[in-house]
Amino acid sequence: MALQITVSGEDSVTFTLDESISEAWVQQRIRRDSAAGRVDLTERLAMCLTASMLQCLDPDLMPPTPAQIIYATDIARELGVSLPFEALRSRGAMSDFIGRYVEVFRARHRSVPHAG
Repeated sequence: MALQITVSGEDSVTFTLDESISEAWVQQRIRRDSAAGRVDLTERLAMCLTASMLQCLDPDLMPPTPAQIIYATDIARELGVSLPFEALRSRGAMSDFIGRYVEVFRARHRSVPHAG
């Protein structure tokens, strides 16, 4: 059995499912015959494909990590600079933002006396 995904009517990817997955998929389709089953399967399939597609992107195109977002937010707040929207969309742009301000941010932290 082959599965084809079309994105924006232009790009399509076709891949072949092995026999055991094809058989399981046929059984899954039989189970989805109820309206509730169809919605559930559609939602699960969408979530799985989205997660899988993210893993296929080049690293700089993937969303930034939670740690990057926290660090960049700290930098932006402390230095009084705007965090660009693009930095919140891709690791590459986030790395560029952090790289642009990290030395100034670190220098401020080295010069601040710590209590204790």
